[in-house]
Amino acid sequence: MNNLTFSSHYARAVLQGYRAQGGDVEALLRCCDIPNDLIVQPKARLRTEQFIRLFRRVWHRLDDEFMGLTSKPCRIGHFHLMASLVVHSQNLEEVIRQTVRCYGLFSDDIDLRLRIDAGEVELSLTHRHPGLDPDHFLVEWLLMVWHRLIGWLVGRKIVLARASFTHPLPAHFDEYRFIYPCTCQFEQSGNSIYFSTRYLSMPVMRTSKEVDQFVRRAPRDLLIWTDEDNSHSSRVRHLLESFEQGGLPNLDWVSEQLHTTSYTLSRKLKAEGTSYQAIKDNLRRDQAIMMLTRQNLSIGDISSQLGFAEPGAFSRAFKHWTGVSPLAYRKIEK
Repeated sequence: MNNLTFSSHYARAVLQGYRAQGGDVEALLRCCDIPNDLIVQPKARLRTEQFIRLFRRVWHRLDDEFMGLTSKPCRIGHFHLMASLVVHSQNLEEVIRQTVRCYGLFSDDIDLRLRIDAGEVELSLTHRHPGLDPDHFLVEWLLMVWHRLIGWLVGRKIVLARASFTHPLPAHFDEYRFIYPCTCQFEQSGNSIYFSTRYLSMPVMRTSKEVDQFVRRAPRDLLIWTDEDNSHSSRVRHLLESFEQGGLPNLDWVSEQLHTTSYTLSRKLKAEGTSYQAIKDNLRRDQAIMMLTRQNLSIGDISSQLGFAEPGAFSRAFKHWTGVSPLAYRKIEK
C-alpha cells in the first residue's frame, strides 16, 4: 500500500516503555524527524518512514524487542532466532507450536497459547504484568506479529474469524480495521485471534535466506501488508490508489472492477470490519498528509487533486481526520 500513515497513539505507546526506562524522548523524536507537537495531537498521523524509524530506534536503544513493556528485556535477536527455527517446520501447526515454546523461553511475562477445537484455532496471549503495558500496545503488537508472520511463512494471508481483547473499546478503534480485519470484541476473558484449522496443514514456503531478509526489514513487513494480502479491503485500496482519472470512483465502479455487485462487496467489507467510505476517507487522509509534508502544493491544489468540491470542504474533512487544519498540520511538520 502507498502513502500509509499511522496514528500518533501508536507513537505515544511505543515511547511508553522508553520513557519509563529513563530515555530522552525529545532527543529521540528529533533523531526520528518527528515534531514533538505532532505526538501530542490525539488524531495526528505519522508517515510510514517516521513510524518505522521510531520503532527501530526504541528497539535498539533499549536492546529490547518488547520495547520496555515487560519486567525484563527481550534482547534484540530473539525474534530472528525464533523465525530461523520455525522456518524449518513442516507445516503451520508445527510453526505455531514451536513459536509457543520459544516465547515460553524468551519471557516470563508473556504467555502464548494454542488451542484447537471444533475446526477453530485460537492463539491467545496473556501479559502477566499488564500495568507495564497501559496502552495494551504490546498485546496488540504481538498478536499482530503472530498473525502476519505465520501467514508470510506459508505464503497465504490467514483470514481471521474474529479477535478478542480484555481491555475496553479503545479510542483508536478505527485502526483495528487495518490491524485486525475481522470482528473485534472487547472486555472479554482473554486476548486472542481465531481462524480456521484448515490453515494448519499448509506447508512452510519460505527459506532461511528469506527469513534473514524479512528480519532486516523489520518491522516494515509486519506493519504493512505485502502484495500477498488478498483481502477485499486491500484490493479496494489498491484499486483506488491506481485510479488516475481525478478524484476517486464510486462503489459501483469498484465493484465492477472486482467482478461483483455493490451489495456483495459492501457485505464483504463489513465482514472485514470496514466500508467503502472508510477506505476512501483513509486513503484521502493519508494522501493529504503526504502532499502537505512532501510537496509544495497549495491547499486549493491538494483539495482539487483529492476530489473535493472546494478547499473549505477539504479543510473540514482534514480537521475531522487529524484534529487540526491543513495549514496547522503543515506548520507542525516544518
